[in-house]
Amino acid sequence: MSRRGDHAVLARESAVPRNEPVWPDVAPGGAPDAPAVEELLTRVRAGGGPDGAGEPRFLPALGRLLRSLDTEAGLHAEGRRAAHTELAAALHRQRRTIQLLRDRPEIARIDIRAPLFLTGLPGSGAALLHNALAEHPGLDAPTLAELHDPAGGPASPRRRREALERAGELARDTARTTAGRGSGLLLGATRPGGCHRLLGNAFHGMAATLSWHVPGYAAWLETADMTEAYTFHRAQLQAVAWRVPAGRPVLRDSFHARYLPQLLRVYPDAKVVQVHRDPADTVAACAGIATALRGRTARRPPRAGQEWADRVERHLVAAERARSSLSQDRLLDLRFEDLVADPAGQVRAVLAFAGVTATPLLDRVVAAFVAGTAREARRSRLFQPAEFGLSRRELTGRFSLYRARYRV
Repeated sequence: MSRRGDHAVLARESAVPRNEPVWPDVAPGGAPDAPAVEELLTRVRAGGGPDGAGEPRFLPALGRLLRSLDTEAGLHAEGRRAAHTELAAALHRQRRTIQLLRDRPEIARIDIRAPLFLTGLPGSGAALLHNALAEHPGLDAPTLAELHDPAGGPASPRRRREALERAGELARDTARTTAGRGSGLLLGATRPGGCHRLLGNAFHGMAATLSWHVPGYAAWLETADMTEAYTFHRAQLQAVAWRVPAGRPVLRDSFHARYLPQLLRVYPDAKVVQVHRDPADTVAACAGIATALRGRTARRPPRAGQEWADRVERHLVAAERARSSLSQDRLLDLRFEDLVADPAGQVRAVLAFAGVTATPLLDRVVAAFVAGTAREARRSRLFQPAEFGLSRRELTGRFSLYRARYRV
């Protein structure tokens, strides 16, 4: 069956009802979201910073997210403050980046050459692959600390320590939320970070749909044109490379797969590796992470199982559609089972795909790293579909075409 035929059949099998609201693309001025957006803008300006940077960008997206938070997420008072604080911090990082790019025009000339993007739903093993590839001296996987503050700029040793401490606390706080469940094992200030943080600074990140129950925002984001968000993603990556010059970048986001044409429009020489796992496991991982994260800010968050079963199905259908227009030499598919069974072999396959030469000690280093991570994961209690009102058997049938195509 052709690639185009596959995604068409997947789309017919899906038939997931879309009951979430889809809002028109209106700017905050005069829109219902305007007071909340203005509240954040006032808060960020009051905190000082780059007044000369002008108004931040992506305010309609911010308005949508704020509206979903205030009308759908069921946040308690402290949760609302925490969510708004997080978005204010993203707005502040965005303004700092805009100012840095104006002050240092040479940053825009930094060449982000042939980046390698990894994608795979939470629980798929993409983070494991990312960390394994980071062991190669010719590849650069920007760390959580670097991605958390892309406009940080050259700093004194004291400020670098403070940045590491902030990123470390962020990693520990996130890992504590899902402690003992096999999620967050590879979070750390100096470990490879997810580039969803760069998209989050443009308020175009699907990661927000894990942190909060925001179906209206999610429905808009599923069909949004991500080109400008990826353009800002690239500008932030250039800022990181200006601060910490390094080699060929390796980046990861769980949800890149549905936006591949827009990603490759901005990074025309990029290559993409997609990691596949049985959707029953990735749906359970998404529902488990969402339940844990939302429990910190919401009064009574709704059960996340059906929401994520539907969202994962739509994501996989959209990913197949996105792949159909791309040449196969831009994409490499890996399976979670193969990555665990033969990590060194799978890493070599990725390096060959990317045109990177393996180093003599890499096999041993990768095998030891994956074995240690696997031992830690085995001590965890992995999320299971039944915890979220889902049947593994029904999920197996629901995703039968995807499972057959990628043998997961």
